[in-house]
This record gives sequence, C-alpha cells and structure tokens, in this order.
Amino acid sequence: MQIRCYQCQKPYALNKEAIHAALDLITTENLSHFDAPCPHCRRVNRVSRKELQRAAPEWKPGAAEKPAEAEKPAEAEKPAKAEKPAEE
Repeated sequence: MQIRCYQCQKPYALNKEAIHAALDLITTENLSHFDAPCPHCRRVNRVSRKELQRAAPEWKPGAAEKPAEAEKPAEAEKPAKAEKPAEE
C-alpha cells in the first residue's frame, strides 16, 4: 500500500504484514484509523480502516488471535525438565 506523507509529500509503502497488523490493532482497540509514521520526517499520517481493508481484502478479523491461542495449550502441556547434576 502506497502512502504519501501529508507533511513532506514523500511516498512510502506499508507491506501486507504491516497492513494486517494495523487492521488487527484498530479492530481490537475499536479505532477508526491507524497512525502510520512517515519514515522520512517522522510525522504521523492517519490511514482509515476503509483504506486498509481495501489494501488487504483477504484479511479476516481475529486471524492473528487464533495462532496465539493455539500456542498456549501446547506450552501448558510441556513437562518441566528437571536438571540433573553433572556427574564427574
């Protein structure tokens, strides 16, 4: 997704991972826009939810939460390893 900074007018891009992370953030926090900082002048540019969804039509709400939930039970099932003293 190409964005043109409102301050310095230089274009910069957001990749798909950044767009999906932004959509996850604004969905979980119930925001109407995402603040994308310009890498050139560091000024924050507002990107609306509609623009982000247009750039990533394949994104589904809650997609980032499912892998995190899948990892938690696996970690709980791991037995704690007891360290054995070194034998000499």
